[in-house]
Amino acid sequence: MKIQRKKGFTLIELMIVIAIIAIIAAIAIPNLLAARKNGNEAAAIGALKTLNSAQTLYREGDKDSNTTLDYGNIQQLSNTTMIDGVLGGGTKQGYVFDCRPSSTTGQFLWFANANPAAPTTTGDRYFCTNHAGVIYYTAGQGASIVINTADCSIPTTLLPVGK
Repeated sequence: MKIQRKKGFTLIELMIVIAIIAIIAAIAIPNLLAARKNGNEAAAIGALKTLNSAQTLYREGDKDSNTTLDYGNIQQLSNTTMIDGVLGGGTKQGYVFDCRPSSTTGQFLWFANANPAAPTTTGDRYFCTNHAGVIYYTAGQGASIVINTADCSIPTTLLPVGK
């Protein structure tokens, strides 16, 4: 008479499988978080390019219909459908956006910022651009950008994207 054994996994085999899964997760999760952060930063750069194009179209098309060729703020750009409603709300894909014309010469100058909503989690770099169309970023972490709202000048400590 043969004794039939039940087929199954031993406790040791299950513990080894769980340990292997934990090691793989420990390796993969930081890479996934870094990829998400890089994706958020790339989306912020793209949104600033969108704001640049929208400002040009807004001004040259006199979208506020006041017979003065001037730039608009982020809400005005959204209201005239120059940008999508998500970006017009000021927050998109882990970044907070601000876009305004100059406080003194809104007919000629404007600026935009993109700051991480949760620094070091949604992004490490802070971005900005102005009427010149070049996008700049901070080289270090945790350094938000302060732009002169009168002349919309970019701080000289910033680096252009792509350099």
